[in-house]
Amino acid sequence: MRRLFTIILLALPVLLLAQVQDGDNRYALSFNAGYAYNKTYQSYGNFDLGAYLPFNENVEAQVDMRFSTTNVHSFGLQVRPKITLPVGCLYFDTRLLYRDIARNEINEYSGDVLLGYRMQYVNVAIGCGMRVITPFHYEWHSVGLPVLEPFIFTYKVEGFVRPQTSKWNLSLCITNIDDYQIERVWQPLFMLGGWYNIDHNWRVRLSTECKPTGMFHLNAAFYGLDVRAGVEYRFGRGRK
Repeated sequence: MRRLFTIILLALPVLLLAQVQDGDNRYALSFNAGYAYNKTYQSYGNFDLGAYLPFNENVEAQVDMRFSTTNVHSFGLQVRPKITLPVGCLYFDTRLLYRDIARNEINEYSGDVLLGYRMQYVNVAIGCGMRVITPFHYEWHSVGLPVLEPFIFTYKVEGFVRPQTSKWNLSLCITNIDDYQIERVWQPLFMLGGWYNIDHNWRVRLSTECKPTGMFHLNAAFYGLDVRAGVEYRFGRGRK
């Protein structure tokens, strides 16, 4: 509980900064509820809170928090400088993630940096990340060392059926990252998602994430499934 309280305190200043934003990229708050299943935890539920923060035309951020019935809770922060080109947008995505695996008394810290290019129908990015895993009561001056993965190749290839400015859209993505985790390169995540704009401010979202295992060992056995549905509210009217 103390760690959850710390995560919320870390997120509050960033959420408050969002209140000064307006324009084409309007700041937004979102809530998602989901059902998930994997071979480790079996069936469980997730509840997500998020904030999209466009500080200006060239820098945007995303804050995400997940509370799970597995007693595994997550916090994610993304900061994304971007440059608008004559066709598409070039961006750097810096991601910091923390998972409180309370049921096993483990902390997981991870992060990555990606270089991406986004157009109306396609979004691609490649980068590298790292991960550190420590027990709750680990002392950094002790003899033992934490588990360290110093290099993880990260990638994302995403396609859309309609321009991203459309009232509704569908997307298909293959990647080894999402808002809460960085997987190894041989453990891809397959995502199918969509949204529908109810009006100028409200949007509904639905997404499915599936992770097979052993893809590069001729074994694509099912490992986990995550289904999420939620709403997003974008503040202000934006430019016409």
